[in-house]
Amino acid sequence: MTLYRIRHLLVKKLFKTDWVYLTFWIALFFARYLPLLRIIDHRRSLASERLIDRNLAAKYLENIIMSRSIKRLQVGGLPLINHIAERMGLRDILYQYIPSHGNEDAPAVESLMLLIFNLTLGKAPLYQLEQWVQSIDLRCLGMEQYRGVKFTDDRFGRALDKNYRSDRASQMTDIVINTVNAFSIKLERIHNDSTSVKAFGKIAGKTKSGLELKHGISKDHRPDLKQLVFSLSISSDGGVPVHHKCYCGDRTDDTTHIETWNTVCRIVSKPSFLYVGDSKLCSDEQLSHIDQNGGRAITIIPESWAEVAAFKQVLREKRKAKEVIWRRRKPGSQKEQEYFSAFTGDFFTTKRGYRIHWIYSSEKRKRDLEKREKRLKKTEQSLAALNAKINRRLLKSRQAIESALKDILEQREVERFIDYEIGSAKESYRVQKGKGRPGKNTQYVTRQKTFYTLSWRRNRQSLKAEANTDGVFPLLCTDVSMSAKEILKAYKY
Repeated sequence: MTLYRIRHLLVKKLFKTDWVYLTFWIALFFARYLPLLRIIDHRRSLASERLIDRNLAAKYLENIIMSRSIKRLQVGGLPLINHIAERMGLRDILYQYIPSHGNEDAPAVESLMLLIFNLTLGKAPLYQLEQWVQSIDLRCLGMEQYRGVKFTDDRFGRALDKNYRSDRASQMTDIVINTVNAFSIKLERIHNDSTSVKAFGKIAGKTKSGLELKHGISKDHRPDLKQLVFSLSISSDGGVPVHHKCYCGDRTDDTTHIETWNTVCRIVSKPSFLYVGDSKLCSDEQLSHIDQNGGRAITIIPESWAEVAAFKQVLREKRKAKEVIWRRRKPGSQKEQEYFSAFTGDFFTTKRGYRIHWIYSSEKRKRDLEKREKRLKKTEQSLAALNAKINRRLLKSRQAIESALKDILEQREVERFIDYEIGSAKESYRVQKGKGRPGKNTQYVTRQKTFYTLSWRRNRQSLKAEANTDGVFPLLCTDVSMSAKEILKAYKY
């Protein structure tokens, strides 16, 4: 009998006896598979637990990411600039003149330091400084404790006001002296120059020091705008600013050099340094002040001096000997060279006998020729326009035409280079004598009308003579021990 048949009879018998035995048998049959079911159930529980742990981990990471964000901050040249400022002792000097107050979130000096760093890197507008501060890493400036402070334009404005009310002259002197000592800057030669700073709009009033916007000689060719005059002195060693000052807009440059030289003397602590300036320095009052107080000066003599006109007149008549003293690469070029020559001989000013060195420059010769040719072309264009207007309105007489012609030549400074001729021709015509219709008895009167013609040409002989003066300029030095080459190199710094 097969096993299947035995089980079938057993189940049938149990059904006949009692249902309890059937239940017991079924339970006993499935008992052998219980461990397998437990293992399956355990694995299911482990998988569910891992899924829960994974979800919890994902939510934890999501919370961390939501609470923290990655932000990119700029560093750039800030560490280098901060290191230089520390060597200068800039922050300490500013704290001496602008002390901090206990109720400030950030001292005014720290706002000024940020403003200095910004000006050094690129000069952002005042209203954009807050965004700029938020974009940089303050740790590289030693200002991490001010990360939560809002550096608004109002904060920078108040800091500038505090600095304005401080003793800025003494502050600047201390900064310059500290910088000179920290970097061992040589102050043997100082170069000075000035420029005009124009302003738009209506700006009324003046500062407590008397500084005021006024109309003056505009180097921006905007005489319609008010301006300030800004003077700057730098050292030849590295081009480091040593002194600066603003003047009223109507102040002329030839009245600032004595004050500037006296101030630089206090910074350098001795008057024997070499002071180099432009032609505005070349006045008897300023040169004599520097020379009599133990100083030395180099400047270029302006064209208005009689010594310049006399020497150039000699050059127009005959050439003078000169020798090459210096060659250098032409500025802005990699291959071309510029050479300088000094005219042989001894030349001195008529008053006080300062030494004059006449220098010839190959590049200046080209520039002078181009400028003169440009003036001549513009003059010829103006004369052609004038020629089309003669014999009409206000240009019907020889005197009126000649006056207009001379104005053009004087404006272009080419009187010696243009020869002109005003010609005339007369035309006869008849005019009825009296009124009314002409008839057999009508009488006529013969009248004449004068027409003028204008012609011009270039004076080749004068232009050839003027070419001998191209590239020539005079340098004046109060130190007789310096050679022409030394003076030229100092001036051409």
